[in-house]
Amino acid sequence: MTIDNKEKLSRKEFFKKFSFLGLGILAVGIFLKNIFLFISPEKKEKTYHKYLVGKKSEIQSGNAKEIAIQGKPVFVINLDGKFKVFSGVCTHLGCIIKWEENKNRFFCPCHQGVFDPSGKVVSGPPPTPLTEFDVLEEGNLVYIQVEDKKKGSWT
Repeated sequence: MTIDNKEKLSRKEFFKKFSFLGLGILAVGIFLKNIFLFISPEKKEKTYHKYLVGKKSEIQSGNAKEIAIQGKPVFVINLDGKFKVFSGVCTHLGCIIKWEENKNRFFCPCHQGVFDPSGKVVSGPPPTPLTEFDVLEEGNLVYIQVEDKKKGSWT
């Protein structure tokens, strides 16, 4: 008759091995959850806020007004009663552009980029037109509408 003498785990060793296994499973679960959230983020409705950029009466037809929003230049231009708002940052290398009233154009002095009053590239190295904001007109006031930035677990 043979008797197998199997080693019995002590209670301390059992809990030690069980806790390592449990922590490993927990770590893998948290990792998989975060991968899933990254691949399929929660769909949220976009929210917007508006900034007052000026009064209609302040901006004559064919002229532009420079203002700063969150420290960045923005231009409000009156094109025959229709208001447009453009970013004051050149699309080439991010230089600050200027409005040249006497030449009726936006000009980037760094690399001689030229934009017409509707924000389109006329000459120079800029690859795309100026960034245009959505405009809201309420009474005598002109606003721009900007999408709120959401902060998530990966931003």
